[in-house]
Amino acid sequence: MARTDPALYVEVLTFYARQMALLDALDVEGYVRTFTEDGVTDHAHRGERVEGRAAMLAGATAALPRYADAAVRHWNDHYLVDAEDPDRLRVTYCSLVTRTARDGSVTFEPTFAITDVLVRVDGDLLTASRTIDRDTPAPRAVAAAS
Repeated sequence: MARTDPALYVEVLTFYARQMALLDALDVEGYVRTFTEDGVTDHAHRGERVEGRAAMLAGATAALPRYADAAVRHWNDHYLVDAEDPDRLRVTYCSLVTRTARDGSVTFEPTFAITDVLVRVDGDLLTASRTIDRDTPAPRAVAAAS
């Protein structure tokens, strides 16, 4: 695996910090603008593929009531950045989502492995595709437990 340029790595982390801040603030319009016009979100674990900003916005807006009584935080880490070329990056990372209720209690959603393709458009990074896979026990661990 080739080493990632530190400046590029920081740029990618900054992109995600801004993107997740929009999502956590439930600014779905701003969040959707961090995708290309024809961007794709593939929730592979549930067989749901959403294509294009308009469809993403409709889906995200419909989900807003789910978060009416909670503060949402996306905790992402373990970023691996692979520059396929100067304007196209493949980024993998892990994600944990928490919801904090009005009383301060915290619940966790399942953890996920994410694979994104980021592209540079007019100098800015945008998400061209995102594949979301819910974590499941590793086959090797399952086999060892049998």
